[in-house]
Amino acid sequence: MGVTYDLIDAPYPYLCAVYRCRCGATVTRHGDEAGAPPPGWHVHAAEAGESAECECADCADQAEAAERGQTPHRPS
Repeated sequence: MGVTYDLIDAPYPYLCAVYRCRCGATVTRHGDEAGAPPPGWHVHAAEAGESAECECADCADQAEAAERGQTPHRPS
């Protein structure tokens, strides 16, 4: 998935961004925060010019743990 930007047509127009992870998690950021990913999220493009892919904090932790060959700790 990725990030979608939209200009809201309201009495006070502002930009919003919807960040979507492959696991289905979504976060909406508004105004000045729209250009920055949510805390803990990772945004990257495989190649220059491609659309950005987003990972939520949980998926980013799992991917990092998998690269190290570990199982991520999950609080109970």
